[in-house]
Amino acid sequence: MKTRRSTPARRRGRLLACVLLPLLAACATTAPLPRVGEAVEPPALCRALFERLDAAVARAGVGDAGADRLDGFPWLRVDRPLASFRFETSTEARLAAWLQRLAALDAEGRSHELNNLPAGERARLVAEWRAAAAGSALPADLAAAQADCRERLNARLAADPAATERLVAAAWPRDEYRDWQRVVGLYPLTRLVVLPQVATLQDTRRAAIRAAPESGPRWRRYAVPSPPAPAPVLPAVLPRDALGIPRPTPAQRAALFSAHAPLWAVETESDSDRPGAVVRAADRPLVDSGRPVEYRHWSWTRFRGEVLVQLSYALWFPERPADGALDLYAGHLDGLIWRVTLRGDGTPLAYESIHPCGCYYTLFPAPGWRVRAGGGEPVLAPLSAPRPAAGERVRVRLEARTHYLAGVDTAGARGARPLAPLPLDALRSLPLPEGGRRSAFAPDGLIPSSRRLERFLLWPLGVPSPGAMRQWGTHAIAFVGKRHFDDPDLLDRLLERDDADAD
Repeated sequence: MKTRRSTPARRRGRLLACVLLPLLAACATTAPLPRVGEAVEPPALCRALFERLDAAVARAGVGDAGADRLDGFPWLRVDRPLASFRFETSTEARLAAWLQRLAALDAEGRSHELNNLPAGERARLVAEWRAAAAGSALPADLAAAQADCRERLNARLAADPAATERLVAAAWPRDEYRDWQRVVGLYPLTRLVVLPQVATLQDTRRAAIRAAPESGPRWRRYAVPSPPAPAPVLPAVLPRDALGIPRPTPAQRAALFSAHAPLWAVETESDSDRPGAVVRAADRPLVDSGRPVEYRHWSWTRFRGEVLVQLSYALWFPERPADGALDLYAGHLDGLIWRVTLRGDGTPLAYESIHPCGCYYTLFPAPGWRVRAGGGEPVLAPLSAPRPAAGERVRVRLEARTHYLAGVDTAGARGARPLAPLPLDALRSLPLPEGGRRSAFAPDGLIPSSRRLERFLLWPLGVPSPGAMRQWGTHAIAFVGKRHFDDPDLLDRLLERDDADAD
């Protein structure tokens, strides 16, 4: 699991905790909670609880990489979008909203981790907590206690300016690049070798995407059936918190996903081209093509002073089959993620795509926008975003075998094979065939079984295991420079107005 670097003050705090509560997780591997009858105030008991949970998760190897733990604040976690607000919490309402979202990230990640713990370990945690909470003001139920503790600890934190400053210093956005690899791999030189290769690949893909659509029996169409269209939901009218981040109702979220769902067209040569549900075998995740699924993920970004809604849709495939005896890019599992960023009036600002490895980032700006020149690795932007007519969807076409993006246009979804919509977060805790649960991802966010041979050539560029499938929040999308798919200013940095094609 990833943790923030400890400062001397934080190390002294951990030492004091070990003096007061010698059996905390920070001080012992077993990390039992205080026994019945031990006089421990609720804040200290709350910290002991989160430390104990962290110790159990680390020991079982079921950490979740969706957001970073914050050293010194074990009830909070941070991701890149929320880290962007760390210097914008000057009012009480904005600070409270920020803390609430950091706590929600921890609650989400921790729920998956606890679900993935072995049943015996989970039962021990429940029993230990029930005993430790006896006679305290905290709930005996483990889930309720976590929620209660987050509220208590956040209230104390908000009232302590010095502690808030320490949190702001700790809530730095994480980096999915390994600088030491770039140093050892002579990055200033290797980047000069890689840039022409990137340009050549992008020229090839640009030509393929601009080519006329192919048709025929090898192309299979898939779509999530749309319910009867309700009144359109505009992002501008969604309820928002004090930070301006949307807080849609479940119905509003579902309506937006339905309104912008793509039509997938997949060139199909073998079972490797049939999308399906990700399931968990004992040793690795697999794709069950007998259950066609479209995975969905809600997120947001910041653009020109606004917080915009982002909707992501993903297909997963069993593999990328080898093309010849030595294919650097072939391997277990493959897929494509398609994302739409919506302006306040509900029209797209841009469409983007990556494979689940973070590879092959492609951008389709809306008319009136273009990719800004310069700034590191060039961006593949072959076309402007299409505009579907009434009754049409954006059609995303994928090549057989490689699952490269083959084209983007519009078409009606009539006759498409049905896909079942599932949350992308479902991959963070999947049932095992013999009982219990496990994430599709390792604690570092990667799927080890999906490693590609290309990692041996591209390691000097600092991306961990290039080509391997990875969890949302861990997608590095450039080899030259640094970019992440969930950078909250990604589109702000990449797009500029195109006066020649203004709306």
